[in-house]
Amino acid sequence: MDMKNKTCKRVTLQAVICLLYSLPLFFLPGCMQRQSSETARSGQLTLALDRQLKDIASTQAEMFTRYYPEARISLLPASSGKTLRHLFDSKAGAALISGESDAAEDSLFATLKRPLRLEPVARDAIVCIVNRRNLIEKLSLKELAALFSGKQMGVVPLITADDYRLQSLFAAKTGQKRTALKAWAYKSDEEVIARVADDSKAVALLFRSSLDAAENHALLKEKIRIIPLSRESKGTEAFQPTRQNIFDGLYPLVTTVYYVYYSGDALAAGFGSWLGSSGQKAIERSSLVPFRLLERTIILK
Repeated sequence: MDMKNKTCKRVTLQAVICLLYSLPLFFLPGCMQRQSSETARSGQLTLALDRQLKDIASTQAEMFTRYYPEARISLLPASSGKTLRHLFDSKAGAALISGESDAAEDSLFATLKRPLRLEPVARDAIVCIVNRRNLIEKLSLKELAALFSGKQMGVVPLITADDYRLQSLFAAKTGQKRTALKAWAYKSDEEVIARVADDSKAVALLFRSSLDAAENHALLKEKIRIIPLSRESKGTEAFQPTRQNIFDGLYPLVTTVYYVYYSGDALAAGFGSWLGSSGQKAIERSSLVPFRLLERTIILK
């Protein structure tokens, strides 16, 4: 009888020990799932972006992860023709683009089973730069379009070859087709700026953010200037792309910076919400213009 009791106790003790060892294995999958699960403030996100937006995107990602340390945001800069492609190919979970999507991209949106959201987060502008020796004082959109359609002699129009979005936006805003643009195409924004700085006949189109982000802009800014633009050829005032003129819509080539993401992705949605609220403060200090006015509190004593 005693032997049976001892055997039963040994079996019971072994069963308890086995159960204790098996408990961590039972709960481990659930723990791993919670650790790897994505929320609006945790997880990993790859953000594809038009390359001139790298500095502001880096600042935003750093600020966001400072507030939410469990979030990791990596940047994937690209030429504007490839930014959304990285999102479609699942190389990125969200994208930041300078300007509206075009018809071809919209048709791709329509075929996707997962709905995409486009949230406006900032304002930018297309600017026209010339050499300081150039005699052009101001241009209308019609006159600017003529310069980039081969109808104006005595000028050398320049663009960055792979800036697909700028070319599409400029064509749309001046009533042309992108394929109708005629200009010398350079490999980078830096090369475009350098050519304008050396050539009094050169006229170039850039995003305002591209101009500010170019490495050689600070060195060559005394040799170039931005041309004020007007909507009509006669009787209308020409405006410089200042922050206030861009925000008020007075400058005629204002564009919108969009944050694009799949609506079901928690961290992508959380970062987008940040860009539209707290992130506007960082945008205000960048080359971009906030999409909405920031609320300010004035304490009267």
